[in-house]
Amino acid sequence: MNSLHSRNGIFRRDNDGILMSSRGEQALVISVVFTFLATCFVAMRMYTRVRLMRRVEANDWMVIIALVNSYVFMGLDIVECISGIGTHIKDIPPPILERQMKAFWLTIPFYNAAVLCAKASILMQYWRVFPTHRMRVVCWIMITILAIYGTWAVISAFLNCIPVVKFWDPTIEGFCLNKTKLWFSNASMHIATDIAILIIPIPALMAVDLPRRQKIALMIMFGLGGFVCITSIVRLVSLKTIADSSDPTFDNVGAASWSAIECNTGIICACLPTLKPLIARIFPGMISTFNASRPTCGDTTQRNSDWNGDASTLGAPGEEREYGAGDPERVLALVPGTGLRPSLKRWTREEEKKLNQIAAISAPRPNMMMHPSAFPPAFPPPFHPASGVPF
Repeated sequence: MNSLHSRNGIFRRDNDGILMSSRGEQALVISVVFTFLATCFVAMRMYTRVRLMRRVEANDWMVIIALVNSYVFMGLDIVECISGIGTHIKDIPPPILERQMKAFWLTIPFYNAAVLCAKASILMQYWRVFPTHRMRVVCWIMITILAIYGTWAVISAFLNCIPVVKFWDPTIEGFCLNKTKLWFSNASMHIATDIAILIIPIPALMAVDLPRRQKIALMIMFGLGGFVCITSIVRLVSLKTIADSSDPTFDNVGAASWSAIECNTGIICACLPTLKPLIARIFPGMISTFNASRPTCGDTTQRNSDWNGDASTLGAPGEEREYGAGDPERVLALVPGTGLRPSLKRWTREEEKKLNQIAAISAPRPNMMMHPSAFPPAFPPPFHPASGVPF
């Protein structure tokens, strides 16, 4: 018969081999709560893309891959929590300690994969929304950097020790990379890329001719990525605590908690820019308030709708409704003369062709019946049959 024992905040059930401390329980709650929040945001994103936009793109699949890795990370976090994390190493039986170390070994690559996929999703959104050549080059460079160092982070986490058994059993002969240097280098790269992703859209947002409220809202939305930077830095501090600790099972709670927070907040930040159609559906007054602006040359909302046509068609870059489109003159300046600095006005041939099509659609058509002066010179205005006086 199973028996449950509690002593000094440590809960143990003998036959099932469960050993959970109060600190481990806190780490478990944090991991489950933040994974649940990330799941809610991904669900809202996919509802927006499938039901409202009727289009699913590569960046949507990338964020789903990030969420799957986050779920795997949460499952391994649960194994760690029921295997004595937060408990002094001297109080953990050897079989349970080995199970905890195995789970800890597996959490590292899945954490890295979740974080990297979330960042890749954000960069793919940048590439989709910002149509300038310079921005797309920057996005490709950043994605390449993520791919290179991300591959290293995942493979080095799996093969930290050769043979891998040496990771949880130091008595076995073999070779291991310096864990402290490896963790710190990967964490530093995560922080550096977080800062880069945070800074990349700022020049383009500052250059776009948007109403002040809408520009501030966009900058706040993209600036929420700064919270991910903060979590990365706090996690780095917790990693240093483990590196300097003589009791890693007791001190690993902070690193496990902040790792869960970081990877899930990255997923949430990747989903935020795509939720505008859903927010407009639920709170139409909020969106109309932010979209209120000074008059522009013509009603561009209608012509952008004509340009997009079927919502399921892959439209031109910069015309995504979920990112605040509906007005190509004011969304990342597809139409020249909207306040962009000259250094950002570099159009490809394909973009120039689409701009000409937009201009042709939006050009005012003369009313032949109301304006006689609109008649071509070759055709003089008609005369009244009786008086010979022009109408």
